[in-house]
Amino acid sequence: METGFRLSLNRLRNKPLFSKAPAAKKTEQLFLAPEFSEDVLKAVRLISTCMHLKANDKSRLVWQSECNATSFVEYDALLPLFSKMKKPKKILEIGAGLGRSAVVFSKKQVWEADASIHLYDTNGSSTKYKQKHYDRPPKWPDVSSFCGNLELLDRILKYNELANYKIFDAAQIELKTLPGPYDIIYGFYSIGFHWSLEHYLDDIDPLMGPETVLICTLNKHFEPFKRLENYSARVLEAAGTKKGARPLSYLALSKSALPEVGLSVGEAYPG
Repeated sequence: METGFRLSLNRLRNKPLFSKAPAAKKTEQLFLAPEFSEDVLKAVRLISTCMHLKANDKSRLVWQSECNATSFVEYDALLPLFSKMKKPKKILEIGAGLGRSAVVFSKKQVWEADASIHLYDTNGSSTKYKQKHYDRPPKWPDVSSFCGNLELLDRILKYNELANYKIFDAAQIELKTLPGPYDIIYGFYSIGFHWSLEHYLDDIDPLMGPETVLICTLNKHFEPFKRLENYSARVLEAAGTKKGARPLSYLALSKSALPEVGLSVGEAYPG
């Protein structure tokens, strides 16, 4: 999928990151946005800080398009890995936001139709997206890094007819005490992107079985750390990044050998 985007510039200009790309016009609208009431708009603005939106149908369609385009960038980048994995039956998403990826991945049959989907998030009132928070993320029970809306997440998942899901409130339950192990654990634009994965491995590792695959979006300032040596690791890159810019990348980790897709960490981050 051709994205043709430039992350930092689009954020500064308050523009959508992916939905303005030429191929986004052809993207399936699998994730459906509900009516843009003022309460929905307030929750969306907290998460989608790069977009100017209003409580009208035009903004609803813009946000819906952006959610689908973003999810398909992720899906296309990870498809080489998904195609070589056994379909997951138990899934955990960390920082589910308003459910776009859970909906799109379910409809694209990334996992079994009767898979159990767990979503870990909590209600928030502010964002901590600035780079200064990357190496100093809050630790539980401080949940100030979350900016979700659990009632709206549940409403949107039902609106999209998602089944077999359960929402866990991060304000009530510590991450490492969730009912793992999971077949796949993922977080897009959460752990690994806004907050260094290194600081969360103690919480995530107990949820990983021998063949669990952990996936996260990588921050552009990501640097490999020693503890990665304890896992099989691959880096998969999104297609269509502007020439000369570092591609948007995803890190996959497992305690078992991963398929040789994408790049090794050493290839992706030499030196």
